[in-house]
Amino acid sequence: MSHIHVCLVSDQPIPNILGIYHFKPDKVIFCSTDKMEKLGKVDDIINTLKLYGLDYSQRLERIIVDQDCLEDCETRFANDIAQKYIDHELIVNLTGGTKIMVLAAYNVFKDMAEQMIYTPIPKNEFLTVFPRTGECKSPETLDLRLSVQAYITAYGVKVSNSHNLDKLKSNASNREVICKWMIQNYQGIENLLSEFYKALTEARSKKREAFLLNMDCQLRSQQEKELMRMFNIPEERIEKSLTRDDILFLTGDWLSDFCYNEIKKLPVDDCVTGIVLISPKGTNNEFDVMFTKDNAFFIVECKSLKQIHDKDADILYKISALQHDFGLRVNGFLVSTARSILDVAGNIKDSTNRRADQCKSKVIHPDEIYNFREWIKSYVKGLT
Repeated sequence: MSHIHVCLVSDQPIPNILGIYHFKPDKVIFCSTDKMEKLGKVDDIINTLKLYGLDYSQRLERIIVDQDCLEDCETRFANDIAQKYIDHELIVNLTGGTKIMVLAAYNVFKDMAEQMIYTPIPKNEFLTVFPRTGECKSPETLDLRLSVQAYITAYGVKVSNSHNLDKLKSNASNREVICKWMIQNYQGIENLLSEFYKALTEARSKKREAFLLNMDCQLRSQQEKELMRMFNIPEERIEKSLTRDDILFLTGDWLSDFCYNEIKKLPVDDCVTGIVLISPKGTNNEFDVMFTKDNAFFIVECKSLKQIHDKDADILYKISALQHDFGLRVNGFLVSTARSILDVAGNIKDSTNRRADQCKSKVIHPDEIYNFREWIKSYVKGLT
């Protein structure tokens, strides 16, 4: 007797992925709609499961129903599933689909399914709604915790630099000590970092692999001299051959590396830095830090220096783009050294907080960045 798993497809793929992974059926039947098929939702689920060694590309059926017609849904479910698989073990996941599809599925399968389940979003557990035993059964845990790439894949988003992610992680880890030092001594090195940014902006934007830094700059503090020593740059004359990694680091990646290293010390499920996503329009967009925890998805966007070219909360645009252009369910955090996000009293501007709220994001005060790890723990469940 084969184990058949029935899924109702919707915009939210995670419950179906968790259910299939948990039960590991012999075959999956996806009850979908024209809209979900155009969006490629079934393919996204299949591609995500492949990342965990489960290939259902040759072990699936698709049933396309009219999502607004109860009669059509019941007829298709009865004829194409119930009658066809009457001698098989059916488990039906009622979490997705439309309300009409859920009602139809319950009506058709309540007298024949081995089990019908429902996964309350965003919990990582399922409730058994059938068979009814006369008492409420305790929820059962779903064990799979998605990586960043798996979560992104579930929503049909592609990663263009997956081959380079391990190297980016390694680079960030290797510079953990210097990143923390730069945060501790930021006020003393801000002017020098600004000079580096001016000198290296063109090299960064043109993606040069190497660059001869040659500039005049009067060092004003002991911290600036120490930073120069860390990069083996002579104090008398700033002249140094820089690699692509050096260019990125000195023009802002030091801050995202700091945040990555702090998050990695927490019990997250996965964390990446410098990931590049391909938008539905085919354009690339790089994101500073992304991590997952208990199948929730988070982004940390970092902005260093004074950000004169940014106005108030415009620096939250990448987080907003993830939610709207990429369709991801994401919670965001903004880490900025720019004092321009503060009002005259030294508090984060109301306009910045309002924009952050619209993006489901939180903004850390520039003076609290050194305590970033403790700060983020207060906003993400399960990190304490």
